[in-house]
Amino acid sequence: MSLDFEQLTDRVNEMAQTARERQYRRLDRLREVLAFLREKRLAWEELTRQREFIEKTVLASRQPKPFRGSAIPLHMDQLGLDEAFAYDAGDLPDVATIVSADGSQIVPDRHAAFVYYLINIGGIVYHHGQGEAPEVFSEPTLEFPTEDELDDAMFNNYASVTIKRDLGEIEMLARQAQQYKQAKIPLLTVMDQRLLYVPTGEISPQFKDEVIAEWQGYMQDIRQAGCWLAGYIDSPRKSSVLTMLRHIHPERDIDNLKDMGEWTGLTDVDLFSRILRPGERSKIFQDVSFSNTRFRRLNKVCFFYLNTGGSNIARVDLPVSVARDATAVRAIHAMLYDQCQILGRYPYVIARADEMAVVQRRDQEELEFRIGRRMDAAGLDTVETTSKAQTKVLARSGKGRFEP
Repeated sequence: MSLDFEQLTDRVNEMAQTARERQYRRLDRLREVLAFLREKRLAWEELTRQREFIEKTVLASRQPKPFRGSAIPLHMDQLGLDEAFAYDAGDLPDVATIVSADGSQIVPDRHAAFVYYLINIGGIVYHHGQGEAPEVFSEPTLEFPTEDELDDAMFNNYASVTIKRDLGEIEMLARQAQQYKQAKIPLLTVMDQRLLYVPTGEISPQFKDEVIAEWQGYMQDIRQAGCWLAGYIDSPRKSSVLTMLRHIHPERDIDNLKDMGEWTGLTDVDLFSRILRPGERSKIFQDVSFSNTRFRRLNKVCFFYLNTGGSNIARVDLPVSVARDATAVRAIHAMLYDQCQILGRYPYVIARADEMAVVQRRDQEELEFRIGRRMDAAGLDTVETTSKAQTKVLARSGKGRFEP
């Protein structure tokens, strides 16, 4: 054991006390937000003016100001911002197909004996009400350099591998949607991540644009197959709705779109955990952000919050083409909540997709053993791992070198 816990005792105590004080402050601020929400629950004119201001002066600017992302209600009707829509078993289709896909990867390791990366896309096809057992699938892809790996960005920029995995997930959903869609039987494809995809990492703007275009192409494929698409985010950290409310608050700093005043640190989950009971969903909102301006008209991303049980709040992303379909929204709400009842507060199909996708450490060890054998059979001298990698394995194993 290398960590001296005794030296940390005082700091741990301070940490607990600070967390308690912070929680009390958050509750006070949250009560203020709830009161303001109830006051402005039908403030459609104010919200519309603020959205137009953001779109004209921020999102359309060639030199954009700092902006954290906001929201706008998709429907400005007699149902206010604090409206809660209950789960209705009658909205659950008698028969339906639900497809979920997830991905995992092994990134290139320059300290390893050989350079490669692996992406595994796994998932499940769930036949709701059809009397058929779920079908699972797993599709691994192994890539390795054909020339000098030092000249290939995929073996040096790990962000590129993650992006390829993400694209693989939605591509798989598009393929499965086209394969399993049947007339008059609704099919829902669901991802374990947001639909408003933004590639991250040290990548060029041109590559980022290409990735977003490809992502939207798969969104379009799913729509054209007559299927629904949803992104499921458990315990989201977004504050889009809070930002929307703050922008019409009389005490806001009108010159600072990032100003959250006393609401700093609160999230939409804090707000909707006080509004939604188990099974209920929020009103639908459309994302107002730089990212959403890059999505084509029918792909614009909307979302609602869903209480999946207890105080667990999830965010569900939908393309606007789906969000405008009231029947589809009711069915998706019912199907996702029904899925959460199988395992408890988390969709069964997403949990199974993760199970099929994940590459365990023992899987990686077996793969590298097989690679090593084939290298030997090909008459190649297997290069040893670097000294750094060997030393780390030794140091972390709990065993020391023999000293005579």
